[in-house]
Amino acid sequence: MSDLSEPRVRCPGCGKLAPAMKYCIYCGAKLPEPTPPSIKPPQSATLPPLPPTISPPTQSLPRAVTSPSVVARDEIASLMSGVETLYERKISLLGLFRSGEVTERIFLKLFSEYEGKLNSFLKAREIKVGELKDKLDERNKRLTEISLKLEELDVRHKVGEVDSNLYTQQADNLRAEERELIESSKMLRTNINNLENMLSGKRPCQIRDFENKLKSCLSDLEKLVTEGKVTAETLKTVKPDIDETLTFFDSLIKEHKEKDRSLREQLETLQTRYKLSELSIEEYERKKHELQTEIDKIWV
Repeated sequence: MSDLSEPRVRCPGCGKLAPAMKYCIYCGAKLPEPTPPSIKPPQSATLPPLPPTISPPTQSLPRAVTSPSVVARDEIASLMSGVETLYERKISLLGLFRSGEVTERIFLKLFSEYEGKLNSFLKAREIKVGELKDKLDERNKRLTEISLKLEELDVRHKVGEVDSNLYTQQADNLRAEERELIESSKMLRTNINNLENMLSGKRPCQIRDFENKLKSCLSDLEKLVTEGKVTAETLKTVKPDIDETLTFFDSLIKEHKEKDRSLREQLETLQTRYKLSELSIEEYERKKHELQTEIDKIWV
């Protein structure tokens, strides 16, 4: 019998026949120790058994991997929602402070608190992305192993080392595992994408509004410092965080800004051509409407 045969055990968690690893590849449950099967000669074979000319390759058991089902979608959604909420709170707090509705002492206390919580959320997100990418790598490696095993099994069957019944059984088991791994890999990629797509719950226009409000708050704080209404130490404390957040917001909508800038340049050129009588009023209004519609679509 070929060394390609893999022992399988019934999973106590999901009830499926899984490779005899430490954990079930389908649900992640711990598996019982496999019972050594009794060795029986094959009932039939396509060719009489021949002494092997070379030793078959040593087969290693696949590494146990954790099922992606343990990564709950609501956990990721909660994490990303927390990030969005803390960005909003920090911006709202800055708005209250510049309008004089919050004292400097309370402002610094809450700003530091929100900054700490946000950093914790971002760190947790970074760790989670790393964990999911490691699991995805494990599945990709296992898929490569299965592909090689199927190819090897096919050759052993064609040369008569593995009979048709055994070939069908082993090939079906490998392909079933392959399908499960492909499906779980898709789930992992979706979760990774959700974690990497920062502020995905906000429309481009909302992120642009956050950026504009943050710029306005920073400008007003600098004026308040000049007027002696806010200490320079407070501005020194919050400015690096504000600058970092502005850079982050800009990275999220940079392509939108560039497209908006290009269309507005076209609009300005159109207006100039109209003033120079290159265009009729009808042609000018039509093209102007088209460009403005394209600009509005950018920020939806």
